Amino acid sequence: MNHNIIFQKIEPDDLPEVLAMEQQCYPNPWPEKIMQDCLKAGYQCLKGLTEQDPRILCYSFMVMGHEEAHLLKITVHPECQKQGLAQAMLQRLMLIARINHARRIWLEVRESNEAAIRFYRRAGFKTKGKRRNYYRYRDQQGQKIKEDALVMCYQMV
Repeated sequence: MNHNIIFQKIEPDDLPEVLAMEQQCYPNPWPEKIMQDCLKAGYQCLKGLTEQDPRILCYSFMVMGHEEAHLLKITVHPECQKQGLAQAMLQRLMLIARINHARRIWLEVRESNEAAIRFYRRAGFKTKGKRRNYYRYRDQQGQKIKEDALVMCYQMV
């Protein structure tokens, strides 16, 4: 990405744009209610954009707990993938976690999402376990899908 990314809090007015991207990117997109609840609860809900492009290029949701964080989602617009946006967002989230005295960052990732697993491993996350049938959704043909999640953890230094 040639332009510096600007991170800002997701505002309620951003949700239609975030939801549209969510539906493009996931077989089991979050409903608006979950995103609204994350905003109301004070989670770390960030969007990434540039001065040159007012569109939301990426977004994330992370919840802070006692000495740990739980990364719920990092999403990059399909037209903007492979440009370093996910890496920039993850670095920002790690900084927020560190500022909030987290010792670990946890996440779940779809077992079939090999690109995301490679991304998190390169960032220093280690696989710690598996959640069976964690993801449940219907595919485009209406078939019920159950998929395991890998549980991954980043140990803060």
